[in-house]
Amino acid sequence: MKMLLTNNKYFFPLLIILLLNGCSSIGKIENEPVSQLPRDDQRYTISNYSKQHPAGDTLFLLAFSGGGTRAAALSYGVLEELRDTRYQSNGEQLRLLDEVDRISSVSGGSFTSAYYGLFGDKIFDDFKDDFLYKDVQGELSSLVLGFFDLLGRMFSTTSRTEIAIDYYDKHIFKGKTFADFQKSGGPLILINSTDLNSQSQFIFLQAQFDFLCSDLSQFKVARAVAASSAVPILFPPILLERHGECHYEKPEWLSNAEKKAEQESNQRLKESVSALNFYLNKDNPAYVTLLDGGITDNLGLRTILKTVSLSGGAQKIYDQTYKTQKPPKRLVVIVVDASTTTETGIGKTTTLPSIGDTLSAVTDIQLHLYNTETNALLKEQLMKWAKKLSSKEHPITPYFIDLNVTDIEKHEDRVFFNRVPTSFSLEKEQADKLIELAKGMLRQNPEYQKLLIQLGANK
Repeated sequence: MKMLLTNNKYFFPLLIILLLNGCSSIGKIENEPVSQLPRDDQRYTISNYSKQHPAGDTLFLLAFSGGGTRAAALSYGVLEELRDTRYQSNGEQLRLLDEVDRISSVSGGSFTSAYYGLFGDKIFDDFKDDFLYKDVQGELSSLVLGFFDLLGRMFSTTSRTEIAIDYYDKHIFKGKTFADFQKSGGPLILINSTDLNSQSQFIFLQAQFDFLCSDLSQFKVARAVAASSAVPILFPPILLERHGECHYEKPEWLSNAEKKAEQESNQRLKESVSALNFYLNKDNPAYVTLLDGGITDNLGLRTILKTVSLSGGAQKIYDQTYKTQKPPKRLVVIVVDASTTTETGIGKTTTLPSIGDTLSAVTDIQLHLYNTETNALLKEQLMKWAKKLSSKEHPITPYFIDLNVTDIEKHEDRVFFNRVPTSFSLEKEQADKLIELAKGMLRQNPEYQKLLIQLGANK
């Protein structure tokens, strides 16, 4: 939403869009029904990924926030820094990037996470030209707002979001599906969106698609990323359909979570359970209605909290996962927070703030407070999990590394960062500077330095 409030370049396109609102769009359904859900070894889930890709000594998770191309560039910069950081393990030199097990992402950050999950190291050759250096916003605007396109759209039911999906699919994600994530052998990619009906976070995992009687492996990555980044008003929602062909019943883990929520009066867990139960009620709307993941979690961190809670807690996950695997020595979470603070003239004179300044300030306050609460909650839980799972024979060290604008050393760089718009269009020089800022923020982070010392890592 902040993208609309802080960028004047959106006002004219938005006006045209509102004028065209009388032409109703019809949502395109792309999640096909299945009579039988995928076999265990074919499921794109956290548990299946953990079985197939043991974490080793370090369980490493990245969280990429929303924030348009600014967020995508920052996230890319962190990947570059991890690629260039090496350490010795069992006589072998490794890249820290290769330790990454999961990436949870929202909105702009989902472009980077999905691209890396699909193409691996090719991201360092192609992503800048495919996305970071491109005027994606301008190209989409020309597709939607060109004269003949406007005339055509007056007689079309195709939504603007579908136009964006086609663009992303052709120019960025090359027609890839979630099956290609599984084939790539890279980290598990958790793309997050928001369902307006269940009023909850929607995670693109097979466990979520089970409730829709659909096979996630056949679903286009471009469509998931579009759902993760569909800014309200500017982009209409993406629809998924709840099918009934597989006759899916409430799973045991959800029933157990429901009982636990009641016994412990755990309101957060109750809400997570309620959101999933929503899909099991046949009287509820048949269509999942997805918009920007930043509405429910702009950092991508609550995915971790939600999945651990629904799975029965850290101890249960640990016991199940490490029956046959060596448990990790380190739990590492790096949060790449691309949120900015917009400067306004509020309070400098007796002139009352404009509507734009007021809305921008309100959005900043809400986003900042929610991000702060989410960060604090995850950090607190990470410390508790490490303490609970540690033993004298096998201690586990947690590292919570939060990267945000306050980590930028130079004042002029912080000013630059805060002035970069939340859009899908950056100048090449802006993107390059954001990449370098991200690398510097990570290198200078004290908690990251502790991790490097513990690993014996070097550049």
